[in-house]
Amino acid sequence: MNKATKPHYQDYVIKDGALVGDFEGLYQSFDDPWFQSMPNHAQNTRKRIAIDWLHRIKNAGAVDRIIELGCGLGHFTEHLRSEGFSVTGVDISKTAIEKAKEINPKCSFLQGKFAEFSLYESLQPDVFVMAEITWYVLDDLDNFLLNINNYAKNRAKPTYLIHLLATYPPGVQKYGRDKFSDLSGILNYFNLEYIEAGHIITPSKEDPRAQGTYFIASV
Repeated sequence: MNKATKPHYQDYVIKDGALVGDFEGLYQSFDDPWFQSMPNHAQNTRKRIAIDWLHRIKNAGAVDRIIELGCGLGHFTEHLRSEGFSVTGVDISKTAIEKAKEINPKCSFLQGKFAEFSLYESLQPDVFVMAEITWYVLDDLDNFLLNINNYAKNRAKPTYLIHLLATYPPGVQKYGRDKFSDLSGILNYFNLEYIEAGHIITPSKEDPRAQGTYFIASV
């Protein structure tokens, strides 16, 4: 395949406004999609906010176990582990999990689908972390919210959801706008008890008009 026709890693995910979702092909074809190994990916401002809140919740005695959903190569999972948290990374891609285990051998990783909530229940997490995966799991999001609410109701301990997602203005974001397209829409859609929420303007050469949203919520 010549250079002009070589696919970008984004082509395996969302292309021409439609979900492709070939995450196994993605991780088989690219060593570092989304430049996950770069410090500004694993330790960006919103992730530092998330970590700060995790420490606050832990210090209040409410956090023992964390699940990172859609962990990819596991760099943020490892960062959470290095901060002293008990964390398991989960991803749909077998190749991603194999690479994550090789790159971050001290971490715990499992392969599983986002919709496979029984896997999460078996781990009894206190906090679910969704970092930049929501656009890729929209079809399963309603069931996930139903399941996490039911899960939280049946626990003696609190349950939290930490959610990070980049949003894009009209004309740039094509997929998923029927559900939400900005922080206000995200908060209305999830309809949780929010502890903190906000957005950070995070322009880059690739996404000059992107905004990074976040929320920390009690379920």
